[in-house]
Amino acid sequence: MTLQEAKSIARHLGLALRKVRSGDYRVNFRDGNEPAPYYTDDLEDAVNTAVEMARKRGK
Repeated sequence: MTLQEAKSIARHLGLALRKVRSGDYRVNFRDGNEPAPYYTDDLEDAVNTAVEMARKRGK
C-alpha cells in the first residue's frame, strides 16, 4: 500500500494520516477533538489504527 492510498482511506474515515519528519506516521481525527494522535513507524498499522479509531468513534 502506498502512502497516498493510506491517506485516502483515512480521509474517507474522517481521519488524517501523514508522515512526520521523524519518519513515523501520525493518525488523528481531522477535527482535532481527540486528545492524542497515534504514532507508528508502520504504514499498515497506521491504516488499521485509523479504521479502529473510526469504528470506536462511531459507537
